[in-house]
Amino acid sequence: MVCGQQKQEITEKYEKEISVNQDDFPEKALKLAAPILKNSKKTRFYKEINANGTFYEFKCRYRGEYISVKFNERGQLVDIEILRKLEDFPEEVQTAIQQYFKENYEKYQFNRIQIQYNREEEYEDGELEIDDDEEYLEEFLELDLEDLIIKYEIEAETVDPSNKRGFFEFLFNKDGKLEDKRKIVKRADDNVLY
Repeated sequence: MVCGQQKQEITEKYEKEISVNQDDFPEKALKLAAPILKNSKKTRFYKEINANGTFYEFKCRYRGEYISVKFNERGQLVDIEILRKLEDFPEEVQTAIQQYFKENYEKYQFNRIQIQYNREEEYEDGELEIDDDEEYLEEFLELDLEDLIIKYEIEAETVDPSNKRGFFEFLFNKDGKLEDKRKIVKRADDNVLY
């Protein structure tokens, strides 16, 4: 997408997070997350319901970082996110993201910024570089991020050139190019921020 020149279809993001007990989490997810859970602080467990289904997520402080780890209902790992500041991103990514917002909005305020770690995409032969949850989590824990896809997720309040206000989730790729933009639809108590 060339900033400011193409219209992008904006989908809506509706999700509801409900605080749950650890016992309500899928057993497979708890077993997989054990290396993080045994060394985490301020751990909270949630059930998330959105248009794509039901997910389970825990948020905690781990190695001095605020992280969230998300699983599907079967206990399979979906993604891992770390709460960050824009200044923590590589300089070229910061520049690209700031340029996007300056070109498309009169005003903007970042409410939450995260780095998202996902599995490597399929290679031409159809095989995944990281083909199981244990290896995916291990790569993250060892900070061996070469085989993980890094994305940047930003929730921001915006005012566009026509003075229209909005609250959106923006997803940028590893280079700071916009991949997705969703309008956030929620009640004030739907989500819990760390």
